[in-house]
Amino acid sequence: MKRNALLVLMASATLGLSACAFQPLHGSQQQVSAMRGITVAVDGQERIDQMLAESLNDRFGTPAGGRYRLAAETSVTTSGLGVGADDVATRSALSLSVDFSLIDTGSGSPVLTETVRTEATFDIPLQPYAAVSARRDAEERAAREAADRIALRVARYINRGGQ
Repeated sequence: MKRNALLVLMASATLGLSACAFQPLHGSQQQVSAMRGITVAVDGQERIDQMLAESLNDRFGTPAGGRYRLAAETSVTTSGLGVGADDVATRSALSLSVDFSLIDTGSGSPVLTETVRTEATFDIPLQPYAAVSARRDAEERAAREAADRIALRVARYINRGGQ
């Protein structure tokens, strides 16, 4: 009796999962090749712009004149979080906002335009070099996370057949 109840429970759970909106990103060879070779152009000359471009190139492969071009523009803000007894910030949050457009190279028109926001926190130690190193680490983490989010949104767009 217990075994039948367990089988019924498992069958109903399987049916419930099949009705959810989850869709894996298994792409065809054509979809995978559309993701490879996307040319990345990040506006700006800041260090975080270069890190974002490098992270995006890691995800899309070496630019090879693919079907799409990704244009991105970054905006960075820093705000103090923890304030010590001497009224000096001891912890900070770095917020990275990336406006990006996926552009069809054939028509030259954007097919996907979105904004990605990430945040990374870091301690502000008293030693100047340590403070610079902590900020750079936060920039790297924010750029990697933004690149991951952008790559997922581009993959979702391509997986849906350009919709």
